[in-house]
Formats: sequence, structure tokens, C-alpha cells
Amino acid sequence: MASIPAVINTLDELAMCADALFACDQRFQVLHERNGLPRLRRRAGGLEGLAEIVVGQLISIRAADVIWARVSQSVGQFRASDVAAMQVDQLAGLGLTRAKAATIIRAAQLQENGVFSFAALEKMDDCAAATALMQLKGVGRWTADIYVLSCLGRSDVWPGGDLAVRAGLQSFEGLDKIPAIPEMNQLADKWRPLRAVAARYLWDHYAVQRSENAQSMQMARQAK
Repeated sequence: MASIPAVINTLDELAMCADALFACDQRFQVLHERNGLPRLRRRAGGLEGLAEIVVGQLISIRAADVIWARVSQSVGQFRASDVAAMQVDQLAGLGLTRAKAATIIRAAQLQENGVFSFAALEKMDDCAAATALMQLKGVGRWTADIYVLSCLGRSDVWPGGDLAVRAGLQSFEGLDKIPAIPEMNQLADKWRPLRAVAARYLWDHYAVQRSENAQSMQMARQAK
């Protein structure tokens, strides 16, 4: 385990971590053989990265992609000074809720004023980075965990509150219902220090199952 990178920046590093995860739990190798190596799921950090995650909260991937394209085209380079000067209605007019728009603008204002530093997060451990992010009004546990996983690239952060990961774990473990967050954390403890890699496989597992179920339902309707 000593050679496992704490930060995953490349597909090669993800593959290295995946091999170590297989040694810990061979069931992930079955998922790998079925679905392949999961996506890297890395994105730009800083204000832009946080904004993209906030946009995606509690809405479908398709809807989030449409809104994010509109936001990124309008905002441009996501300079803190520019975003800090925006009005909530201006940003919300691009398709965000007022609460999400306010969260992004407040984060920009705190960065611009030197109260909050995205660069400082990179020097913190996972827990400290997530805690620092949650000090931003409007940033909850899910947002913080996804930022630490996708923007900082940490290999052991566990997004136990993500509904897709929860549904994937339900299927993976053969549970009767989607596990509650405390149970999620307990079940994932055996995958330390590779819980973020496990989450990537569970995301893909859930996506594949949803696609297969949709295809089965479509075929059943056509057969009637």
C-alpha cells in the first residue's frame, strides 16, 4: 500500500490504484472486466471547479451540462474579481437557483478579499480541506467531498452522500435498500486508502445498470 499515490492525476495512476483495490476486494476486478477502467473524473480546481460542482447539485447530469455550458460561456475565465462583482439575479438568470448563484458569488468575494484560498486546500489533508470548504455558506458535505475527489484528486476521499454511489453500493453489496450515509461510511471503511477509486467503480456500475434497465424496459414495451 505504501506506493499508492495520495493524489490521482492520470489514468495510469488510476489504473495503479485500481490494481491495489482489486487486491483488497476482488469484486471490483469483476466490475473492471465488465465495464473497464472508470473515468478519471478530474476537473479544474479553484473557483471554477467549485462553481461547476455547485451547478450540478441535485439535478440531472444532462441539465447540469446545459446550465454549465451557459455559465462558463457567460463568465469566461472565472476571475474572482469578475464573479465577486456579479449580482445574484445576473448569475441566476443563466439557469441556476438563487441559492446556488449566491454560493458561487460569496465564494468569489471571500477569495477576492483574501479570506478564503483555494490554493491552500492543496496543502491540507482530505478532512481539513473538506472542512474548510464547508465553511463557505451554501457548501455542504457532498459538494466538499466531490471537490476533494475531482479537483484535488485525492485517492481516499469517500463521497458517501452521493445518491449514485449509494445506489451503486446497494447493488454491489446486494442490499435490500439504498444504505443510509452512516452505513455507507461503515461499508466503505474496508477500502481505505482507496475509497475514491471504489466510488469511481460504483458510479460506473450504477450508470451501466441504469442503461441496461432502460434498454430492457424499452425492449419490453416494443414487444407488447
